[in-house]
Amino acid sequence: MPSIFALTRFVRRAVERHYMDLSLSRVLPLAVLLGYGLLAGLVFNTGITHPWDKVQHLIFFGMLTLAIHAFFCCRLRISAGAAMAMGIVGEGLQGLMPNHEASLLDIAANTVGVTIVVVAILLIRSETRAALSDAQTADLHAAEPAQSRAASPSSSSSA
Repeated sequence: MPSIFALTRFVRRAVERHYMDLSLSRVLPLAVLLGYGLLAGLVFNTGITHPWDKVQHLIFFGMLTLAIHAFFCCRLRISAGAAMAMGIVGEGLQGLMPNHEASLLDIAANTVGVTIVVVAILLIRSETRAALSDAQTADLHAAEPAQSRAASPSSSSSA
């Protein structure tokens, strides 16, 4: 019977062979999404009423977008498109099942969840870029007086 150590060695070799980055920042959103999906979908499936059902869709598809974006390191529009496609296909499949129904309001809630995450990521990126730009500008301004002081004595001594 294989031990847990053999399994960890196997996983480590597979990760190294395929150059997968399994850092916490990439795996955590996926783990949270899976945990939430299991709890909300399987454990606490009590027949949620209309408004709370939409909140569940919003939260789940927001986390799905974040998990796809973090784990696969793809462009934001690709992760948003993949999450939206999964939502639309899921609703389409629900329309074909006997005890389920497809809902345009569910698709709208999915869209809102994806949009919230996309906007949040874009805002974080713009703030990060602005902070980096400000830091580079401050570094340039800090270097200018030192250069001008070094240039001033040499020009006055030659006169």
